This record gives sequence, structure tokens and C-alpha cells, in this order.
Amino acid sequence: MLTRELALALVLRRLAALGRELGKPALEQADPSTRLFGEHAALDSIGLVTLIADLEEDIRVATGKTVTLADEKAMSRLTSPFRRVDLLAEHVAEIASR
Repeated sequence: MLTRELALALVLRRLAALGRELGKPALEQADPSTRLFGEHAALDSIGLVTLIADLEEDIRVATGKTVTLADEKAMSRLTSPFRRVDLLAEHVAEIASR
């Protein structure tokens, strides 16, 4: 089982790596309130897709489960799980626990 704390650690570690790769220090120093997508966010659409794909692989390695983070249910939520780091970590923990 992937706890919310472990999910947050996975998300932050992946964001730090992506920040180094993209030359975006804000991603390297992300915290739970960091905006990921939308207005005033650190990622564009390609960056978000990259983050999601990399996180899905990280989850597979950590848990042995193959997951899909950007499914119909996630995309139809009133509050997007891809808006902020804390929301994404909650989403990751929820998906990985299924």
C-alpha cells in the first residue's frame, strides 16, 4: 500500500528530477502547495504529461502495480488532481490503493 506520505515523496522526487531536466528551479523546490497546472503553474501540458507518465512508472516500481493516473474519473473531477502537488499526492495514494 502506498500511503499519502509516500505518494507525496514520490511526487516531490519526480518533480525535482523534472525541474533539473527542464531547468525549472521552482519544480526542484516544490512543496505540497506548489501549483502544477493551470494559471501561474510550473508545468505546461507537455510537462504535465511527462510528470504523469514518469509517476506511473515510479508507482509500478514502488508497488508492482500498473496504474493510470489520468483516467476519465480524474479528468471529470470538480477539482483536478493535477492542479497542486498535495492533490496529486492524494490521487496517487488513492489510485495505488485500488
